[in-house]
Amino acid sequence: MNKNKRKQMKPRYVLWLIIVLCLLFIGVSLKNNGEKLSIQNGIGSLVLPMEKGLNSVGQWIGERREHSRSVNDLLAENEQLKQQIDQLNTKISSMENNLSELEALRDLLKMKEVYPDYDMVGARIISKDAGNWYHNFIIDKGSNDGIKKDMNVIYDNGLVGIVSDVSANNATVRAIIDDTSSVSGMLSKSTELCIVNGDLKLYQDGLLGVEMISKDAQIAAGDEVVTSYISDKYLPGLVIGYITDVSMDSSNLSQNAHITPKVSFDNITNVMVITQLKADLVASEAEEEES
Repeated sequence: MNKNKRKQMKPRYVLWLIIVLCLLFIGVSLKNNGEKLSIQNGIGSLVLPMEKGLNSVGQWIGERREHSRSVNDLLAENEQLKQQIDQLNTKISSMENNLSELEALRDLLKMKEVYPDYDMVGARIISKDAGNWYHNFIIDKGSNDGIKKDMNVIYDNGLVGIVSDVSANNATVRAIIDDTSSVSGMLSKSTELCIVNGDLKLYQDGLLGVEMISKDAQIAAGDEVVTSYISDKYLPGLVIGYITDVSMDSSNLSQNAHITPKVSFDNITNVMVITQLKADLVASEAEEEES
């Protein structure tokens, strides 16, 4: 019996519920200018604002979801565009490399036209000694490619240096500007002999020293200096550089000079190696004379 009483709603609670509902209806009635409301209309007046609020919340959630979907789509599209840009940049870089190689090959072919009597092979510089200039460097061709020690190396139609060491797949080149370099040269106009010495300190001014020129030799600025026929390692007729100034040495027995090298040694990427040795050339000429 007591349990049933506990389950029944107390009268005062029912009374308060009726009072609250009456107040709500009165408030809604006042909002509608005192018009009478049916229970259905009253409930509708109470529910509609809630329904509108729920619809607004649902619409906002839908818009946020759509916005989130749009952002994700844009991010995915942006990632695809980035990949396409990377692919295009790779293609452009490859095309630029191919163009650079093509231009280098054209330059090398021009050198073959200048020295048609010599067989050559192109090589790329892959390393060099520390410093601003290419006075000792390594090329990507070696004995497997037919490269031998003492083969002459040219670039831009001028003498670069000589192969000083060879391994299977690469070789070291000593440039004519190196301090240890000494080349037997001659004035192409008069065939007067001279010695061109490497000097890295002097090359800071873009020059190389020339000595042992006959005191009677007629020399002028701009005269061409090439490798001589008496050199034991350098093939004849390769352009070394051009006279810039001349002076008599301290003993008054010979003249000294400075030359500007034909090759600029601060930016070399590819070279041509002449695959004919001076010793082989001399031996071949000797055989021809005997026959």
